Amino acid sequence: MSKLIIRGGKPLRGTVKPVPNKNSIIKLIPVALLTDEDLIIHNVPHTSDVGYMLEILEKLGGRYEWLSDDTIKLNGAKVNSYHIDPVLSEKMKASVMYLGPLLIKMGKAMMPTPQGCKLGTRPLDAFISNMEKMGAEFTHEGGNYGFAVKSLQGTKVWSREPSVTGTENLILLAVKTPGITTIYNAACEPHTQDLCNMLVAMGAKISGIGSNLLTIEGVEKLSGTEWTVISDHLDVAGFIAAAAMTHGEVLITDAVTEHMDLMLETFAKMGIQTLVDRKADTIFVPAQQSRQIEKTIKGDLLMVRAQPWPMLPMDIIHTFAVTAMSCEGSAIFMNVGYEYAWFFVEELAKMKGRTVMADPHRIITFGTTDRQAANLVCSDIIQAAYGLLLAALAAPGTSTLTAITPLFRRFPNFVEQFRALGADIELVE
Repeated sequence: MSKLIIRGGKPLRGTVKPVPNKNSIIKLIPVALLTDEDLIIHNVPHTSDVGYMLEILEKLGGRYEWLSDDTIKLNGAKVNSYHIDPVLSEKMKASVMYLGPLLIKMGKAMMPTPQGCKLGTRPLDAFISNMEKMGAEFTHEGGNYGFAVKSLQGTKVWSREPSVTGTENLILLAVKTPGITTIYNAACEPHTQDLCNMLVAMGAKISGIGSNLLTIEGVEKLSGTEWTVISDHLDVAGFIAAAAMTHGEVLITDAVTEHMDLMLETFAKMGIQTLVDRKADTIFVPAQQSRQIEKTIKGDLLMVRAQPWPMLPMDIIHTFAVTAMSCEGSAIFMNVGYEYAWFFVEELAKMKGRTVMADPHRIITFGTTDRQAANLVCSDIIQAAYGLLLAALAAPGTSTLTAITPLFRRFPNFVEQFRALGADIELVE
């Protein structure tokens, strides 16, 4: 079993480029089913999730070819199956992203109940309801999801929640469905915007990109295109946190600065300042920081809430909570979306991290914590595992991290990246 050995407490210094947005590329791959022409996608990470999505495409009858280390060519012209591979489907929830394209391509789709990060119940009811509004018929027997369509028609969909997966599947269904589809309370995360922008480059008619109201006019045909995946805003925030927690100095390139405003403001409230160059698309984290957590005007503790975009991303809340433990003062962190997100604090306690779990959605952090190195076990939640990695990088002494597989789902080269910044980190197979 692989593990990480980290000799922490060393300031990180240097220049780093964030990984491509994992949640973008795994949604772009199923788009291959919507055109008979080639898709060429650049800046593709070699993560396990990308591998699973490519395998699903291949088993459906599609083709892919790596043109270079980070460029891939996709073609879905010969897709001839509507059964999403059950073994691969159970490995990740994002496999549901093939449902919309399969309904367009084959008129039906079948898959077992999908899995993914164990963040909570994560029901698909709203997602299924929205698909039904478009004309899809849903069945659920023996743990399998089945969808079929006799006819699809654009319609008004007022989603009961801004589900990212639900919104993106509706987009993939609507772009080639006759008529006009409007999606109210749509997700508008950066990776959802990236999906919409690529579809527009293929000939789709989508307005309202970046807002929670999307209007989609169905077209008969989509062409192939060449596209570059955006950087991962969560990785940008992770490097800011790593630099601040280790008292280091880091320049982040390709930093998707247009998506970072609220995260940078939150870091500032924790006493961590950054220098942003929007023209060069870089963020610089200086070594000199106050690391003093602000209180509200009334003197209350800082409340950091993770909510659907454009609010603070729910997937980044672990990074901010761990960072706060390296700052003076206390803060409350609230994740409104998932009830299992905070159980990694049990591992932080091994490092003498001071936290109180108020309820499954809220924790209170107390800093500054003089962390101690410890033997840590990662949870199955990618960003919680990443939070433990950051804590270990900041803690003097030797820490070990086991059960590290989730990290590679999003960060394929994180060991090499942190080494290049001066971290003493070793992957032991």
